[in-house]
Amino acid sequence: MDKHQLQIEMDTYKIRQLHDSEAMLYKAMRLEAIQTEPSMFRCSSPAEADLTDEEWRERVKYPRAVFILLDNEIPIGMTSILRLNEDEAYLGQSYIKKEYRGKGLSGLLYKIRMKWASKLPLKRLTVSHRESNTISKAANQRLGFVFTHREPLNWLDGTTEDVLYYSLELSQKVHHKEALQDN
Repeated sequence: MDKHQLQIEMDTYKIRQLHDSEAMLYKAMRLEAIQTEPSMFRCSSPAEADLTDEEWRERVKYPRAVFILLDNEIPIGMTSILRLNEDEAYLGQSYIKKEYRGKGLSGLLYKIRMKWASKLPLKRLTVSHRESNTISKAANQRLGFVFTHREPLNWLDGTTEDVLYYSLELSQKVHHKEALQDN
């Protein structure tokens, strides 16, 4: 993957790929997301709050790309994509601060990740969400993701609820051109 950092703008909003040197911005936004919305994130081992700064730096490097959502250069959200293997990447870690939700900004999170994926010879994208997260379900289905399976999962809020998985076959969608168009 080349070192060119992706970016998309919409009005006062911008989403851009983080540079390796911006790992602490990723750390701050991710930890805020987990603390603010524990019901939306999975338990991880080790817990993300316990990661070292070096481990955070590694998490912004390929095969992962992390994107920061900004309003006039103020961080208001984030998302990531992780290449799992030669054919597939996983979309995850999406978060938008509550006061910015309902403004159509989740579309930017999908567009930037689809744009990143289009630069690779991937065949499939996968995404998942907590079963009760109907907003996430609607967002991924607008882009053509199809339900594949479910699994029980322990969430950071201490509850257990199924996680639903979806996939998008890129060979059939030709990298979903509508999602790649810039505003």
